[in-house]
Amino acid sequence: MIKRVTKGDTEEFLFTLPPDHEPCWKMMQCGQEDCVCFGREPLQCWTIAGTRCKGKVQGKFAQKFNNCMACEFYQEAADDPVVRIGIQFSHMMQIIEKKNSELQNAFDELKATQSQFVQQEKMASIGQLAAGVAHEINNPIGFVTSNLGTLQKYLARVAEFLKMQAALFPPEAGDDRATRLAEIRRQLKIESILQDLPSLVAESLDGVERVKKIVQNLKSFSRVDQYDYILTDINQCLDDTLNIIWNELKYKCTVKKDYGDLPPTRCYPQQLNQVFMNLLVNAAQSIETKGEIVITTSASETEITIAIADSGSGIPQENLNRIFEPFFTTKEVGKGTGLGLSITYDIVTKKHGGKIKVTSEPGKGTTFVVTLPVKTE
Repeated sequence: MIKRVTKGDTEEFLFTLPPDHEPCWKMMQCGQEDCVCFGREPLQCWTIAGTRCKGKVQGKFAQKFNNCMACEFYQEAADDPVVRIGIQFSHMMQIIEKKNSELQNAFDELKATQSQFVQQEKMASIGQLAAGVAHEINNPIGFVTSNLGTLQKYLARVAEFLKMQAALFPPEAGDDRATRLAEIRRQLKIESILQDLPSLVAESLDGVERVKKIVQNLKSFSRVDQYDYILTDINQCLDDTLNIIWNELKYKCTVKKDYGDLPPTRCYPQQLNQVFMNLLVNAAQSIETKGEIVITTSASETEITIAIADSGSGIPQENLNRIFEPFFTTKEVGKGTGLGLSITYDIVTKKHGGKIKVTSEPGKGTTFVVTLPVKTE
């Protein structure tokens, strides 16, 4: 017989024996009161996971099959033709349930892998776009830099000429032309302009240098031409990432860097940039008012350690064990895919053979620690 039992939001099937059949706990004179079958109606106990037989907790039927086949209760129940049919049916149901579970797990894994692949492809596309934009910006920036440099030289010559002119035609000489020139200089505020011009050009050149640095960071961050396993400075990867996402951070927190001396290590730099970006953006988003992010790096002979700590709201204890699961997110619908940390975990552990750990205290903050092996060959 099959009995349907509802537990909360789930349903399960119990395989029972005829009502007049003695239950296992009576026939075997079992004293295991904490067994799932103890005190209940006659059940096909071999189909129930977690029974306590001979003082040991048993697994599912597939795991405890040999023990069940040798059990007197199972052998006695199997002598009844009706029960034997029921046993065969229950075995079939167990196999179907196992296969369904395997199929569901395979489907979930495939779905997660597909989503991660799509997300990584998006990042690759963004990297290519960023590199293209950086290249296009570089050309006009080069022209502007060159022209400003030339303009700076020309203005210096013009200023020198005006000084010499003023010296040759002083107003006190009584020459009408000199007097007229002095009046024009005063009306046009030439002296003030000459004082301001050097600083204006210098500020423009400084602005161009800043743009060039941003472009360089963008190219370094995207690393479209560096998908190979190459020797990389991890501290530089962190700086490149910080520069790219600075606009996301500067209004939320201050960033403190405590970098150690790190040996160059072989890695996929673009992928690690994605890891650092995910962790830093998550840290910033967890900070509700002005907070702090601390980035610490250190190295031993065999490992490089990167710690990213924030003073944000923290992660509830019940969520800590799930944050690396695909699609798990505590953000509002539409504000997060739940793939960022899953991809981060995959890049660190599977692509680089490293480790990633998280500690958190609600209301005080969260720390992610990434450990990467040092590889020089």
